[in-house]
Amino acid sequence: MTESTAPSTAPPRTSRGDRALEWWTDHCHPVEGDPATRARLRRCRSTTDALSVPAAMSLARRLGLPRDVDQADDWRFVAGLALARVLAHVDEHDASRRAMQAAGWKSFPGDRRESDAGEDRPRLSEARFRRLLQAERGEELVTAFTRLVALLDGAVNVPVLAEDFLFWGDRTRRRWAFDYYAAAIAAPADPSTSAEDTDA
Repeated sequence: MTESTAPSTAPPRTSRGDRALEWWTDHCHPVEGDPATRARLRRCRSTTDALSVPAAMSLARRLGLPRDVDQADDWRFVAGLALARVLAHVDEHDASRRAMQAAGWKSFPGDRRESDAGEDRPRLSEARFRRLLQAERGEELVTAFTRLVALLDGAVNVPVLAEDFLFWGDRTRRRWAFDYYAAAIAAPADPSTSAEDTDA
């Protein structure tokens, strides 16, 4: 007869996006956060600058990213520091929609041009959207995401934006394109996960 096993009392594992939201609330929320930390992160111009901000290191730790000094060049570690800089520009967590749903077309444009779109015209121009999709990891991506947050008046879905930033790659770009053109209903099922999108 085997002994019954006591149920696990460990808290449920939260996603990296949820942990990023908790961090943002603690450190960068306009009311509940720390204004001094938020200001320091906004002034950072590089990963090296972010290394001197304890809150940025805290985010990398919360996300479960490598924090050994010898692994400081690991892209996941660098991405955690960079994400802290981006989230410092967020003023409001808007859980109602993803960034490209807010910045893109309100309805599928079909053959319409931006100049003829009227109220359906996207907040983010198609030219800027194309440049955003071409952004690579590093300072280019930090700048692109920071500008996107500003375009959306500081209101974004923090968990989704955080995960999209951390796992920026072809899979994320495809979803952003369908969101931008309000064509999500036509998006193909994509069960495959590329190496760059995998949670290592």
